Order: sequence, then structure tokens, then C-alpha cells
Amino acid sequence: MTRRAGHALRPTGTWLRLALLAAVSSLLLALVPPATPAAAARTADRVEIAVSSVTPLMVRGSSPNELTISGTVHNTGDRTLRDLEMRLQRGKARATHASVIKALRDRAVTAAARTRFEPVATTLPPGARTEFELRVKLTGTDYRSLRIEAPGIYPLLLNVNGDLAQGRRARVGSTRFMLPVLSPPGGSPEAPQEPTPVTTLIPLVDYPRMVQQRLPGRPTILTDDRLAESLAPGGRLFGLVQAVSEEVPADEPLSRGLCFAVDPDLVVTARAMVEGYRVRQDDGGTVRGTGSQAAREWLDKLRTVTEGRCVISLPYSDADVVALGRAGLPDLIEGALDGSEAVSRELGTDVREDVLWPVDGALDESAATQLASTTVDTVLMHPDSLASTDGSLRPVELRTGAPDHTPTARVIDPLLTDALNPMRARSAANSTRLAPLGDATPSVMDGLASLTFRSRAAAVPGTTIVAPPRRWNPDEGELRDFLTGLRTLRQAGFVQPTALPRSDGSAGQEGSVGAGEKTTGDTESPPRAAITYPAGSAADEIPQRILRKLAAQNYRVGELYRAAAREPAKNVAPASVTTPLRNGLLRGASSAWRGESRTARKWVGTAERTLQGVLNGVRLGNPTPISLTSSNGKLPVTVVNDLPVTIWFELHVDSPRGVRVDDLGRLKVPANGKRQFLPKLHAERAGKFTVDVTLRTEGGTKLGRTQRLRVDSNAYGAVSLIITISGAALLVLLSGRRVVRRIRSRGRTSGTTDGATTGAEPKRADGAGDQPVPELADETGGTGAVPQRNGDEHEGGPEHPTTENDPQQS
Repeated sequence: MTRRAGHALRPTGTWLRLALLAAVSSLLLALVPPATPAAAARTADRVEIAVSSVTPLMVRGSSPNELTISGTVHNTGDRTLRDLEMRLQRGKARATHASVIKALRDRAVTAAARTRFEPVATTLPPGARTEFELRVKLTGTDYRSLRIEAPGIYPLLLNVNGDLAQGRRARVGSTRFMLPVLSPPGGSPEAPQEPTPVTTLIPLVDYPRMVQQRLPGRPTILTDDRLAESLAPGGRLFGLVQAVSEEVPADEPLSRGLCFAVDPDLVVTARAMVEGYRVRQDDGGTVRGTGSQAAREWLDKLRTVTEGRCVISLPYSDADVVALGRAGLPDLIEGALDGSEAVSRELGTDVREDVLWPVDGALDESAATQLASTTVDTVLMHPDSLASTDGSLRPVELRTGAPDHTPTARVIDPLLTDALNPMRARSAANSTRLAPLGDATPSVMDGLASLTFRSRAAAVPGTTIVAPPRRWNPDEGELRDFLTGLRTLRQAGFVQPTALPRSDGSAGQEGSVGAGEKTTGDTESPPRAAITYPAGSAADEIPQRILRKLAAQNYRVGELYRAAAREPAKNVAPASVTTPLRNGLLRGASSAWRGESRTARKWVGTAERTLQGVLNGVRLGNPTPISLTSSNGKLPVTVVNDLPVTIWFELHVDSPRGVRVDDLGRLKVPANGKRQFLPKLHAERAGKFTVDVTLRTEGGTKLGRTQRLRVDSNAYGAVSLIITISGAALLVLLSGRRVVRRIRSRGRTSGTTDGATTGAEPKRADGAGDQPVPELADETGGTGAVPQRNGDEHEGGPEHPTTENDPQQS
């Protein structure tokens, strides 16, 4: 009974345990707030959300207790979306460096606070856009509040839900950014003990546009006219200059910490546009460009805004110096780094030649070593390119392959670089591409939040160098917001604008550091650090096969430079002809083409064709047939020079066997002129033949095209003359021998006739007789009788009758 009772109780205990588990599960589910469908979050690409403004960008005690976010929603899918709604979600304040990085990587949890969904659009067809404006409270406890109660930087998620199909509702789009809060509205900010020294770079870089730079008789040609749009009001480059001009005047303390990083190619292209240019069309033709006035006004504004401020020059066309170093092209590295002169000349201001900001802040030992022959002694580098760092932003000395060459590396703040790159999710290491327009506001928010975090919770020794993406793409309003945020942080005591120091620790420009100010951590003797090149940067590098082709063309440019000389009447420097050609080659190594080898190869090919066109400017004139009446004649060669410089060259003549042309050595032809040269031609045979004439520099580079000349020779050379004379002499000897034989034969015939007439014994049939035989000189020079021959022998064969018509005697 007991056993049976026990067996009977087991099912009852099982049911009780299941019931208790169900009750606990229900209670836990009830405590968990409803969440946005996770699957929808992973497919949130049906709409693109472009945030155009956030007010306030930085929350402080004087800010209103309301956050306003506006922008547009774009349906990028292939079906109509219905009942679109939007809400804002907030995560916890970031407390560690790792948590900030996680938020920048769009992986922060945003479940600390959620506002109520607000309607956006009833329907949104494919391709359609609609504007939105969302208003939420910063503090408070209701469903419309973010419930912010303390300073910090908070990750926010803007979430859009909609109906995909009947009865199926999910997240269709989202965007993330961080909100810096110095103090909740009505509170007081808690400033750090010491402000963080900050230097902010303003990059002025575009894509290469110039396929042909102006040369005598050759107009400037651009690939398209998009640069004109960027330089005009409303354009990207116009906005960068205009925002600094209006938001940071020269007497503003924030001005001390700004430094313009200018691509010389951009300035040179803008100047060429001012002077008039052409734009290439799809069919190969060109039309007149429309951006001359916009380029003129932009250059004028740039001159004004850079006066008295820090300006550094990027490598020409932002060429990848690491790739050039790997290809063993130190001369091209030097050429890429001499663009500061063009920037200084155009802007009328001093340009720091001692600073290099390489692509992605990355360098390898080979390129660093080759900098020894340049003026660079300061390199702005990302910590990922240094083998060992202590986590600070203090400068270090770089170990290179040259013992006496140790440039100083100023460390770029990786947190700020990452925050300001809106394409970090796609390629965190690559900052060379132009970000899509409309992506900048979230990155501006992230940048200001990261700088706030750096100043308050993650301060490290050294100067924070803010390095935005190479081709930063905020519109004018977004850059104004960023500069306003910097000013707010300065006024609140979080940051101290600081000039970019020189390698000796002095200020980068006079008056750039105020009285009593110092650059924290930069006064100590810098430690040594080895260089390590990131694998991600190497993967995006311009391929070596393209750089080898570039190197071959660069050799030809150097040969042209060495062959050219200034013509006093023209007063044109050879460099004015060859520098544009070298710059064209550097456009093929631009950072704009990292990861796009096909485009890089296209630009190198374009530069090669342009170079060939210039080399063809030194050419041979129209040939004319040449007739020789003697073995020694002249080979008239006319050389035409369309270039504005004197060109030294050599004549190379390929001729057939038996024809030789004298070498005239090193020759020259004047600028925009022509000369005729008459090398001697020696023909050892008669006939018709051709010679190929080529112009080459002393190093062998071909100028113009090879020209084929036709020569008709009626003269005999020495060999031909000897052969002819010998043949004639032999003919005379043979003719004389036959004459002698004929005379002898007639003499014998005459003797026989006389004997018959006088009654002498008739001649025997066999030819034997009693007449005397004439004596001839023997082989030894003596005389003797000629032996008698049988009648049937004559010179080794039967004797034939001799007559005047005998063929053997004719």
C-alpha cells in the first residue's frame, strides 16, 4: 500500500512543479517591458533615416528641457510602407572607453528609456521621402521623456516601425548617435580639473579632377564639373570654409586650435578653373567649364580665413606615400611633398612644410626612412601604426632605417577619429571616401560626445588631435554645429584650443597659445617607438603593378626635365612643363583610389597619354625623298619643337647594310622653333632603300614618332667600284686573248695558200708539213718549239675550220 501510494503521488508532484514553473515564467514575462522585434532590427534597411538637426547638440544647465530631432525618412524598398511611427530610445551613460567604442559601433543597448511612438506617415511608396520632427523631454518620468538625471554621454536610437504586410508590423529603419550632457537642464556642469588640449584639423580635400593641366597650346581639362558645385554656395568645400569664417573669427580663442590641411591639387585645380577650363564629355569632346567665378570667390575666401592661421600641406593629390615608398619611388615622395610651395603662393600665407598627415595616419618604416631627404620632421599618426604605446597621446620618436633620422610622431586621438567617421561601420580603418550627404549630423554628435568623454572621464597626457575623415562631408550647418560645440566645451572648461606644436615643442604659430597656457604632456623628452603598418591599410593600398607602370612614366618625365633648358627669349623654367606631368602621375596614386585599382589604373593611363602628347611636341618635320649622285651625301633632318623650352636630343638612325650615317652627338632645338640638321650619309651600294630616324633624350626616352626616309642612290660605293673595275679589266684581258688567237689562226691559213701557188708540196690532210713552227715563250719565260699535235687535236679538242662567221671567234 505504501509503495502504491508513493507511486500515486508522483504524477501529482510533477503537475505541481510544472504549474509553479509556469507561474514564475508568467511573472518574469510580465516584468520585462515590450521590446521592438529583434528580427526587424536586423533588417532595418527598408528605410533610410537622415537626421538633419538635433537641438540642443549638447545639453547643459541653460538648455531647454526638450530635445528636437528633425530629418527625412526615405523608403528604399520595393513595397509601400504603411502607418510609419517613430520613437526615441536611450541607453545608459557610457562609463568606460570600451563602452563608448561599443556605442560607436552601433551595438549599445538602448533599453534604459523609451518614448511613445509618434506618427510619421500613413503611407510611404517605394522611393518616396517624408520629413519628420520628433520632440521629446530630456528630464521627467512620463512616457515622452528620456529621463536624464545626470551628466554623461548617452547612446540614442531613433526607431521607425511600420506595416510590411497585413498583420505584420516590425522595425523598418533606425539610426544611432550619442547625446553629450554636460549637465541636465537647470543644473550646473562639472568641469574637469584641467582642460584637455585640443587641435582640430579642417581637411580641404577633393577627388582628382584634372586630366590635363594647362600647358602652352593645351587647355586645362577636367573630368567633370562637380568641383564647381562643391566650390559654389551650398557646396561641401564652400561650406567648410564659410563655416570657419563665420563661426571662428581670427580673434576667437577657438581659432588657436584650428589647422587647415590643404591638398595642393585642389588649390592648383581651383586656380586653373579661374583662368578658364574645359570639361570632358562622354564622347571624348570637351565643353567650356562653368565654375570659374565660383573658384575665384572660393579662393578669395580661403585666403582670408587662413591668414595668420595654421596651414599644413597634404601630399599632392593626397598621394599614398606608403605605397610610393613600397614601390621604391623616393623621388615621387619628394615630389608629392613639395606642394606646400603652391599652397603658400596661392594663399599668400606660411605653410608648415615640416608636418605630414599620411593616409589613415598610417606609415611604414620604408616610407618613414625615405622622409629623411624631405623637410618633414613631424608625422600625425594613428596609434595603430605604432608598435607600442602607453595609451597616452604624448609624442614619440619614430625608429626608421636611417639612424640619424627620427621624426616625431604626434598621435591622433583614435576615439575622435572613429567618432567623426560616418563610414566606420563599413570600413573603420579607411577614411578616404566621401561620406554620403546627410550622414554627418550623427557623426558630429558622436564626435562632440566622444570629446566630452575624453575631457571628463578619459583624460590622458598629451594633446588631443581631432582628425576628421579625409573627405569630410558635413554641410555648412553641420560644421557650424560642431564648431559651436567646441566653443561650448571651451567655455565650460572642458577643452583648451592648442596650436599644433613643432617637433621642438614650440607653438605652431605665433600667439597660438595664450598667456599661461601649456601643452600638457608635450614638454617631456619623447620615447622611441617602432612603426607597424596596419594590415587593413595594406589591403586597401594602390597595387604595386600599377605603381610600377607609374614609375616607368615618371622616369620619362625626369628624362624630359633633364633634356630641357630655359630659353632666354621665353624665360620658361623646365619645371613648369614637367611638374604638371608629374602631378598627373601622382593623381593615379591618390588616396581616393584606395581599394579601387581599376580607377587608379585609369588615371595612370590618362597621365601617360598626356605625357606622350607633350613628348610628341618635339618631332621630325615632313620628310622628302632623297636622291644621291655620289657615295657621300647629306641626310636632311628637320626637327620641330612646340614646347616653350629648349630641348637637347640625339639623332638615332637605323639604316640597312651598306648605308651609314654619321653621329652628330648631342643636339638642341630652340623653344617653339625648328632646326635642320645635315648628317653625312655614306652609301656603299646603289638602289632604293629606307632609313628610320628617331629623336631620343640622352637617357633613351623617345621624342615624337620615328620617321622613315626614302633614299634613291645612283652612285657606286668603293666596293661596287672595285668590282666594276675588276670586271672590266677581266673583260679586256679575255678580249685581247681572243684577238691574239685570231691573228695566229689567220697567219697559219696565209702560209698554206702561198705554198700551193709556188709549186711546193701540197699540205697533207693530217696537217703535217715542213713549214717552221713559231717559237713561243714557255712557262719559265724562255723560248722553245711548240710540240707538234695530231691533226685532230686543237686546244684539247677536235679542230674546227676557222671562218669569220665562226661563233667561237665572234
